Amino acid sequence: MKSIEKLFKLPAEEEQHFAEFIKKQRALHISSPKDTAKKATENKAKFIKKLLNDKQISQAILHLREYSYEEYLKEESAFNSVILQEISRQFDTPKQFIANLSLDFFQQDISSLEQCQEQLIQLVGEYAGAISPYIYQLCLSNTQSRRSRAGKVFEGIIYFLYEYFGYPFNSQSQIGRQTFSKLGLGKLVDSLLPSVEAFNERRDKVIVGSMKTTLRERWQEVVEEVSRSNVPSIYLLTVDDDISENKAIQMGNHNIVLVVLNAVKQQAHLKNKRSIIDFESYFLDEIPAIMTYWSKSQ
Repeated sequence: MKSIEKLFKLPAEEEQHFAEFIKKQRALHISSPKDTAKKATENKAKFIKKLLNDKQISQAILHLREYSYEEYLKEESAFNSVILQEISRQFDTPKQFIANLSLDFFQQDISSLEQCQEQLIQLVGEYAGAISPYIYQLCLSNTQSRRSRAGKVFEGIIYFLYEYFGYPFNSQSQIGRQTFSKLGLGKLVDSLLPSVEAFNERRDKVIVGSMKTTLRERWQEVVEEVSRSNVPSIYLLTVDDDISENKAIQMGNHNIVLVVLNAVKQQAHLKNKRSIIDFESYFLDEIPAIMTYWSKSQ
C-alpha cells in the first residue's frame, strides 16, 4: 500500500472546514429539541397520554426527557454514520487513505471467510487510526451538543406540554430575543403566558417563565433578572432534585416561584414552602387561573 502521512492533529483551516461541515450535517439530520420531544411522545403516546390524563405531570416530564434522549441517540447514531461516510468523500487525507486501502484489499488473494475478516479488521483499524483527528473532533462536537441540548430538550418538553394543554404562549425561540429585549426582558426569560400583548397590558397577570435543568448558583441570575426587568415575579422551572432549604428561602424572598418535580416538592424541608410548587400545580392550577383572567377580560 502506498504510504500516506497520517494526521495527528487537523490543521486550523481543515478543522474549521470540518466543524462547519459537522454543523451543517447536524442541522440536516438532528431534530430540534421540541421535535424530539414530539417524536418521543408519538412513539410512547399511549403511556404519556395516560400519565397526563392521570395528572402525573412530573412523571410525564421525567419519561419525556428519557424518551427524548433515546430518540436523540438514534438520530446521533445515523448522523455519525453520515459524517464518517462523507469524510472519505470530501476530505483529502481520508479520501486518499480509503482509496489506497480499497485497492490493497481488492488486490488481496483471499481464499477464505476467516482471511477476509482478518484483513477487514486490519484495514478498518488502519483507517480509523488514519482519520482519528476527525473522529476526535466529531466526538467533541457530539459531547458539546449533548450538553447544550439538555436544557433545550427540557424547554422543548415544557412547550410541548403547553401545546398539549392548549395554553397560548410566546417564547424567545418562537418570536425572537429582540422582541423580549424591547419589553425590558433579558435572555433568562424563556416564555410569557399567554402572550407578549398580555404582558404589555398587565404584567402582573402574566406568567413570566425561566427554565433551568439544574440550579447550582445560576438561580441568582434569575434574581437579578427580576430586579432589572421590574416584573412582579418569575416562575423558575427545573428538574433539579438538590434544592436546599436556604436556597428555597432566598428564592422565595426574591419573588421567584420555583416549579419542581412532585417528589422534590414532597421533601420535608420544601413541602410547606408556598413559593415552591410542583409541575402538577403549575399546569393544572396556576396557568388555568391566569388563562381564566384573560378569557374573562376579552
